[in-house]
Amino acid sequence: MTTKQAFKRVIKKLSAVRATLRNDEREALDNIIIEEVVAHKLTNKAAGKAAGKAVNKASEVEAHKMINKSAGKAAGKAVNKASEVEAHKMINKSAGKAAGKAVNKAAAKAT
Repeated sequence: MTTKQAFKRVIKKLSAVRATLRNDEREALDNIIIEEVVAHKLTNKAAGKAAGKAVNKASEVEAHKMINKSAGKAAGKAVNKASEVEAHKMINKSAGKAAGKAVNKAAAKAT
């Protein structure tokens, strides 16, 4: 359900409820609705402030965007980091050798 459809349904239900009320109750309902609308109304000052914040936020986002040069540099660093990690990985033979040395050291300290 879209917002527009929901709005229409609420208005229809409120109108039906309003039709069942006495005149003084209708007036009270109308006053409640009017007070709520006025309370939530965006003043010109607040609207200007909100618009200013939106513009500032947009310019900040724009300033933090990666330009093509920066994006290429970051991608290059990521590739270099991945190859460095790959180069420092322990291969099975080295891992087994290191584990054996650790066991031997532990056994020597225990005695």
